Amino acid sequence: MLKRKSILVILIVLLSAIPLAHAQGDTTPLSLTVKVYQDGSTLITYHLESDPTKVRVSVEIFGKSINNLIIRDEDGIPLDSSMTETGLTIDTIGASELNIVYTTSDLTTKIGPLWDINITSPISTMVFLPQGAAIFDLSDIPTEMGNLNGAQYIELPSGEVYVSFILSIPDLNGEALTAINEAESYLNTIEDQGYILTKANGELVLAQQLFANNQFIDAKNTANQAKVTADDTVETAHSAATEIALATSTIDEAQNDGRTNGLSQAQSMLTNAEIYYSQGLYIEAETAAKQASQLALTAVKPNGGNTLLYLGIIVILAAAGGGYYYMQNIKKKKPQSVSHLPESEEKKVTLEKIFNEHNLRIEDREVLKFLAETNGEAFATEIRDRFDMPRSSAWRLIRRLVSLDIVEEVKIGNQSLVRVRDKYLTSQN
Repeated sequence: MLKRKSILVILIVLLSAIPLAHAQGDTTPLSLTVKVYQDGSTLITYHLESDPTKVRVSVEIFGKSINNLIIRDEDGIPLDSSMTETGLTIDTIGASELNIVYTTSDLTTKIGPLWDINITSPISTMVFLPQGAAIFDLSDIPTEMGNLNGAQYIELPSGEVYVSFILSIPDLNGEALTAINEAESYLNTIEDQGYILTKANGELVLAQQLFANNQFIDAKNTANQAKVTADDTVETAHSAATEIALATSTIDEAQNDGRTNGLSQAQSMLTNAEIYYSQGLYIEAETAAKQASQLALTAVKPNGGNTLLYLGIIVILAAAGGGYYYMQNIKKKKPQSVSHLPESEEKKVTLEKIFNEHNLRIEDREVLKFLAETNGEAFATEIRDRFDMPRSSAWRLIRRLVSLDIVEEVKIGNQSLVRVRDKYLTSQN
């Protein structure tokens, strides 16, 4: 009996020693950086390895109040996510790496002049402290300490990560300079994700000019306002992107229903929205996208009377003798692959060359095989229908193939045509 109890105790000890990094199952943390700002807010940069066979994974994150959340895969493609009680559920769609960036104010507390930051981390964590901070207490002996780009940092081992520090009493000059530097770093982080921060950058330039004129209080306030403006811009960009996706879906539905009268105006307005978005005019993009959706919703089918008259003429002509001959010729024709090119221009896709030059995912290869069956091109809607693929997944896959210069995407009417690049085509004639 004593021996069995001893074995049980050993098993419990071994199970408790399993690294926390494996607790999330389908992901493995690779690195974690926490940057603390003067106001106590923190910028979290979390890099994880993900199981590429999974289409959705759960990730525990740090903090409950999350702002400016950006998730990208190893190719820099944005990924969709939703909040849960313990963290995030991310639609990885085969991604092998996840890069999560966000801000939160939940991780720090302040009592008098003393600041504390406290998290439980599955891996060693790099903590960057505000300029001029003096460390008061630590949860463990740092594995590394140093200064990077003027910012003091410490690296602490996994487990409880606790840092207590006090900010030295800065003068107005130092406060303004710190605010400007932090605003510049903050804006750069957001711009690296592809957002255009025209207004926020203008406020940052103004803060620098005020600092040069020794207007330190105004410089500090303007620099802090630049960060707020950047947050507002990101939120507006998200709203614009959502409206553009909705307008695209609404136009596709109208096209499929045959409601084509008025649809060209909707497509033109959607094109304007996409152009505005690419220029960083997110408010204008959102407005244009909403107008495109409205136009698509009010689009109608062509006049029924004219259609019946046209069909009546066709029936009369067919009955006059052309119908039988037409049907006989149709029966004699051999089935052909779907093509959006004239027969004289049909091409063969050199799949072997593509696969040799690029290390592609399984779904990428299957889509390229489908394009090979359709003479090197297909509409995006055909790809989605063929593989029963969500719109967002198809969009990311096509963007990936475009970035590898394997295919190009062109607009034909109200649809997007995906076409294999000429360098991977050979003539069948």
